[in-house]
Amino acid sequence: MIVLVAGAVAAYVLGSVFPHVVAGWAGRRHGIESVPRSAWAVAARVDTVVLDRWGTVTTGRLVVATVDPLDPDHLRNLRWFAGALEHEAEGPLARAVARLSPRGKVTDFAVVPGSGVRGSVDRHPVRVGRPPWVGMADRTDRGTVLGVELDGRPLGYLVVRDEPRADAGASVSRLLAAGVTPVLVSDDTDRETEHLAEACGIERWHPQIAPEKRERLVTELQEQGRVVAFVSARPEDAEAQARADLAVGGSSGVRLADLDVRRVAELVSLARRAVVGSRWAGPVAVVPAVAGAVPTLLDAGSTVLASGLALLCLVTAAVAGAIPVARPGNLSRT
Repeated sequence: MIVLVAGAVAAYVLGSVFPHVVAGWAGRRHGIESVPRSAWAVAARVDTVVLDRWGTVTTGRLVVATVDPLDPDHLRNLRWFAGALEHEAEGPLARAVARLSPRGKVTDFAVVPGSGVRGSVDRHPVRVGRPPWVGMADRTDRGTVLGVELDGRPLGYLVVRDEPRADAGASVSRLLAAGVTPVLVSDDTDRETEHLAEACGIERWHPQIAPEKRERLVTELQEQGRVVAFVSARPEDAEAQARADLAVGGSSGVRLADLDVRRVAELVSLARRAVVGSRWAGPVAVVPAVAGAVPTLLDAGSTVLASGLALLCLVTAAVAGAIPVARPGNLSRT
């Protein structure tokens, strides 16, 4: 009898813990690198996910969407001189333009705050920045419009935009179908943030929102009874993440291979399935022990039978806990 009781207790504990272990194994296949044990239960209850624009519904980088020379014959020059100059600058905007060309010989490089950058590329004076600064008419293209000047003459326009993830819309739909509300926060303009949100199917968005306002946003959501996850890798969001119920990305909390919203959806799904497994694996696992208790009490059992049933309890706990996690599933509420 002692063997059965010990097996039942061990099985109950195993049934509560093993689903989270399986969830960790499954998560690593989906780029979920590390989840603190206590975070699984919180992730299962999350009903609002605040997504920083960088790296969640976008790839985390900007791309040049339009290269528009004033003279079609100068397309190559526009790419070469603008790209070579921006290799000397820093930031996502500069990196996007720099991908237009390899490095060149740049001298006298300087950043003009609020306007752009200037310098000489192969001894040709070049300026890249706000169109009025380089003597060009402004444009209303969606994105950041840059004018390029070569040898004191306007050369053409570049338009730089976010690079949305190809499957961002499908991942957001997966969250919405589960009753999880995505909220997009961005340091970009109203127009650009709205366009990105609409492209991904996100109805609630906040443009040009400072770090302190992001923390306030989390507090407001929690006061509405929401369980909030904050997804960001930006150091400026550390306080907002500390305030949130679940921090994803950054220096603490859940760590992902990247902040792709698809991984966030998978995290919530795995967490909910792990909680389901924990809830019923323990009770189911003790069934063999209960069944074996009757012949044992009637002195009809044996030590071998009791040991076998105790082992069966452990096996049942492992299988019962793993099935809900391992099977493909949706994000239905638990």
